[in-house]
Amino acid sequence: MSIKCRKGTNLLELLLALSILSAAMYPIVYIFKMARPAARKTQTEFLATMLSHHVMETIVANKIADPNYLPPMSEALPVVATENAVQQVSDYFKFISDQGGPVRESDNGQLYWPLKQFKCQVDTYYLEGLLYKAIVYISYHNEGRDMKVFLERLLAQPQITESEDSFSETEGKAE
Repeated sequence: MSIKCRKGTNLLELLLALSILSAAMYPIVYIFKMARPAARKTQTEFLATMLSHHVMETIVANKIADPNYLPPMSEALPVVATENAVQQVSDYFKFISDQGGPVRESDNGQLYWPLKQFKCQVDTYYLEGLLYKAIVYISYHNEGRDMKVFLERLLAQPQITESEDSFSETEGKAE
């Protein structure tokens, strides 16, 4: 009997061993990845998150006050009032200053300058099951890039009663 000694391995065996090792190591790598602390957010991102929470809580408060309230969709509007601005301030930030109006540079410079870079946009989408989704976007620029923070929430959709339904049908016939 002769015994053959293998002096090397072929490429297929090496690839098979490597794939088995990487599959066995993946759970360990995944655990270490989860154990790392989350990346720190910038102060601007944190402020944008707080602004989106303010808008969403305003929508929820209006919904509690009036069950038929539906937040209007809006384009990206500034959070503060700028001099000679073409766009108006977002509805959710029109009355946040001490004087009951939008924040202006002349009224409160310390609040105006940090908020100047932000724009607020609200989108609403109807879903099945008498629900709609309200999404609040707060956009800003960071190092030349457009950034967005968004917050979404499901809310109950107002039910159409028979009197409202018949009113909309007669309105449609008149046109």
